[in-house]
This record gives sequence, C-alpha cells and structure tokens, in this order.
Amino acid sequence: MRDLSKLRVLRNWLRFRLIEPIRYGTDIARTSLARRQAFKVLLVSDQANYTSEQQFAPLLACREEIRKRLTVVFHRQLVSDAISLPKRLLRHYDIVGLKLGCRTSPAEALRVARAIRSALSPAARMVYFDGDDDLCVQWPQLLPLFDLYVKKHCFRDRSEYRKKRIGKSNLTDYVARTFGVSFAEDIFPATQPVDEEQLGKIIPGWNVGLDDKIRRLYARQPVLPAASSKDIDVVCRATVDQQTRLYPLRSAVIPRISSMAGSYRVLTPEQRVPQSVYYEEMLRSRVCVSPFGYGEICWRDFEAVLCGSVLVKPDMSHVETQPDIFVPNETYVPVRWDYADLVPALEQLLAQPERCEHIRTNAFGVLRAYLEQNAVIDSFRQLLQRLGAANATVQVMSR
Repeated sequence: MRDLSKLRVLRNWLRFRLIEPIRYGTDIARTSLARRQAFKVLLVSDQANYTSEQQFAPLLACREEIRKRLTVVFHRQLVSDAISLPKRLLRHYDIVGLKLGCRTSPAEALRVARAIRSALSPAARMVYFDGDDDLCVQWPQLLPLFDLYVKKHCFRDRSEYRKKRIGKSNLTDYVARTFGVSFAEDIFPATQPVDEEQLGKIIPGWNVGLDDKIRRLYARQPVLPAASSKDIDVVCRATVDQQTRLYPLRSAVIPRISSMAGSYRVLTPEQRVPQSVYYEEMLRSRVCVSPFGYGEICWRDFEAVLCGSVLVKPDMSHVETQPDIFVPNETYVPVRWDYADLVPALEQLLAQPERCEHIRTNAFGVLRAYLEQNAVIDSFRQLLQRLGAANATVQVMSR
C-alpha cells in the first residue's frame, strides 16, 4: 500500500510539475506562431475523487481541437501548487476552474476559493466545477466567489435549489422523508438552500457520458448491437449493503424483477464480476434497469445505451443534462421512484419489440452524435459566452 502511495505521488509529480507545464508552454507558443492570442484557462483540483475529476476529462481529451477552434489553452494544476503560486503568476490566467473533493471541509473549501480569487486579475473569471454525483450544491456559501457554477446535471427548475434538504441531496431528502432514515450523524446531515441572487450561476456542463470509461466503451462498441443477438430479457445489478442509508432507493428493484423469472429470462446477479463479463451481460440484454445511487445519473445508463439495451430508470423529468439520453419513451422508459409500476412497464416493453428498437436506436444516436461531434466543445463555448469571454469563442462561431 505504501508503494502504491509513493507511485501515486511520483505520477502526480511527473504529470503536474513536468508534463503539464511543458504541454501548456508548447500550446501557448503554437497559438502565438499562428498569430492568435491564447485564452489561458487554469484547471485546478485536488485529485481527491476519480469520478469527480472525470468532469475535466472531455476537455483534456479535446484540448487540441479546443485550442484550434477557441484559442483556449488549458493548464492543469493541483490545488496545493496553485495556492502557493505568487499572485503575479495567477494573474496570468483569464479563467480559473476549481474542483474540490466532496469531503473537503466547508472552511477549507472557502479558504482555497478565497485564496485563488484574491490573486486573480480584476478581469479574470472563476468557475467552480462540481463533479459530485448528485444535483445539489454542497457549499452554497462559495457561490458569491464564482462567476459560474458548473454541474454534471442540474435541477430543471432552478428554484429547487432554494430548498433545504435532509442529507446531501434531493435523494437523501426523499429517503429521509419517505422511509424515516436519519442523516443526523452523516458527514452531510443537511444541504442549505442557495440564495436567490446566486441561482443564475448554476448551469449544466456535460455528464458522465463523456467520462473516459464511456469513451473507451464507445471506441470498442461504435455500432448498435443487433437485437437478434440478445437472449436475456432484463438485467439489473442493484445490490447494495442494507446498512447504506440509500438502501431504500434500491430495495424494491430486485424483488420485483425476480418475480418475473417464471415468464422471462432475468439476470439480477449479486456477486462482482470483471468489467468484460459485465459488458457481456449488457450486450446480451434487451432491457437494463438502472436505479438511482448517490445521484440520478451513473455510468450504467450510458453503458446500457452503447450495449444496445433499452434503459429503464426512475423518472428523470426533474433533471437537465447533456448529452440528454433521458427523453421519456424516446430514449429511455421512466418508472416511478418506488418501482410500483416496474413490472407492468417491463412486460409491456418486452411485448413490443418495435418500441424497444425505436427507443434503443434513438438513445444510441443521441450519445453517438455527441461523442462523434465532440459536442463538449460547443458546451464549453457556451460556458465561455456566459462568462463574457467573447475573444475565445470567435473561432468556433465563424465555422
């Protein structure tokens, strides 16, 4: 374990203190040689949570095209390095994007945000990238320090952010109020409301459908699998420890699907399997049920789509996100949060192969188009426009 820790430190040192500065300097020089002024963006994070860090992944994967089309040049740094920089160096950047692990204390999050903000030039913009699984804003008190607050997915109705929640999110609040689960001793006992004047800063960026894991699967599976290759009717991996406070969100799923076993071929395994086996199950399945977890959206939603399964999921009408594979009965099938209608919905789907084909084809097409077109660049351009960074958007707007 100690050796792994040393390896991680070495890898971070090589990446953030050697490779990234060289890449950044090279990109600045190449932009200058083209007689264009680089728009400099510093992306800062603590590397505390892999899934959260993946919010930066599509930007870095497209950084060369973003440089060419938007004249934006990215520089990645660790929080510990960024806050120790002299102010004259931080004033070099046009935008700073900050990301902190969800277990960071509110006091530490505020300290870091203030330290960076105070060092920036008056014209610079500061953006918080919230890579958490859920919809809520963990530290509303930070919002006044930022010009934008970018989430993977947002409440479609922004007034939902004005509500105080039990636990960390709307999902923990639902579990607390519906099943009587207490979050009083949780690390996040409550989530405070966002001030009215700060609501306009909260915007959706791009979701986990652009994470490295999904991009790799798409590279392996760029064509919709044939429906004739599927011999499993319904698959669902939803096992969760009964001691987990969010257990009630999933507790009804497996029993309801298992009740169909006499008439349908269902797969509800409990044991963990290698990723290759997991994908093989999905490729063989006509329908995939994907419950909520710590948040509404998860990798499984996009894995199901790429493997050609019809996605069935608790109703997502309250969520705004991109790429949007959650259009009811067009790209997924919504069911009630308590799953009372799950079995009838599945039986109806399985009796309508043409409907299944319509839904899975549509969902695959939405995700494929977003990935193939590198639409995250347009999403990032819109972010720049919201910040008033007109010079950085002119290249793509003229295409």
